[in-house]
Amino acid sequence: MDTMTSTRAQQYWYLATLGREALLRELAPLEFPASATHDPLSLAGRCVVADPIGCPDVHEAAERALSPLLTAKMFTATDEDTTVGHTGVVPVLAGRQAGDVTGWYAELLLFEHGALLNKAAYRLSRMPADRTWVIDSDFRPNGHPGTLRPFGSRRPGSKRTLPPPFVAELDRLIAQGPGSAT
Repeated sequence: MDTMTSTRAQQYWYLATLGREALLRELAPLEFPASATHDPLSLAGRCVVADPIGCPDVHEAAERALSPLLTAKMFTATDEDTTVGHTGVVPVLAGRQAGDVTGWYAELLLFEHGALLNKAAYRLSRMPADRTWVIDSDFRPNGHPGTLRPFGSRRPGSKRTLPPPFVAELDRLIAQGPGSAT
């Protein structure tokens, strides 16, 4: 992907998935009709291409919602199961506490190399007792969440986890510390 396409694809997929709640909060004062905000893909597309001259309020709201992408960390990795290369974009990677639960929280966008479409978007957690990252939320191609569990949720049932190459990259980013961008 060229840089412009890559940036647009990242913005679009982020606003349709992980950044959707922030985008809706930013757009709330503009009093968009419910019909305009119901479809995550359509709304994200409208906001990514919003003209700063013709639609300054929408453009500014989208820019505020996209702010986590400005400091996002990135990596490249190959999924061993499919031997396909991926670019990972990590807008959020931080320690988090919810009640008496303390652990790591990450948001991850995955893009297949050579493709213009996204691969996946996840909200992840890793508690001290976990051996790997657990998928708390994942998003379908339509932008709506397929799974929604609160940070650090320990509900019964199978825990979905990331493939090892992506786990290794997130662990590497944590080890690098704050401020590292590659």
